[in-house]
Amino acid sequence: MEQTYVAERSISPANGAERWVVADTRTYDLHAEACAFLAGLRSKGRSPNTERVYAGRLALYLNYCTQHRIEWSCPSFMALSGLQQWLVTTPLPARSRRTPAAPRYRSQGTANAVMTAVTDFLRFGALHGWVPAPTAGLLSEPKFLRFLPAGYDDGERGQWRQAQVSAFRFQVSEPGYEDLSRSRSAA
Repeated sequence: MEQTYVAERSISPANGAERWVVADTRTYDLHAEACAFLAGLRSKGRSPNTERVYAGRLALYLNYCTQHRIEWSCPSFMALSGLQQWLVTTPLPARSRRTPAAPRYRSQGTANAVMTAVTDFLRFGALHGWVPAPTAGLLSEPKFLRFLPAGYDDGERGQWRQAQVSAFRFQVSEPGYEDLSRSRSAA
């Protein structure tokens, strides 16, 4: 994939402060909305590493949108679903030019992390008027909580048993944390 946007570390000439930005590789212009989002992370006291990683993920999202001719600020449900699938099915670039190796792919957990950054960015954009409200509405869906944590008050008539969860997440189970809900329903 041709890179139109890249995450870059910038250093302020005034005070030497390091910041992460997303820049256009052709014109060296900063992507204003992505940089505002990264500044928002900074102002919330997030780690510089979080800012660095999110900058790379936003650049990846913006490159995907450019390559697939999608307006970054108003992707459809199918465009976001396509991004999610593209993340796990597209081989990563080779680490070295010398030794041809087997193609490497992103894991579903990594795809979930990228989608989290994209979701946060689009929600931030909705708050600032860059992203239409219907687009922000695509990012989560209601889920009924069958099993509640100990001490959780579900309200009168179960009014708080419903939570908003991400609409774009792979079901990933870590070793040792298999899904027990299937075995309970079978018993």
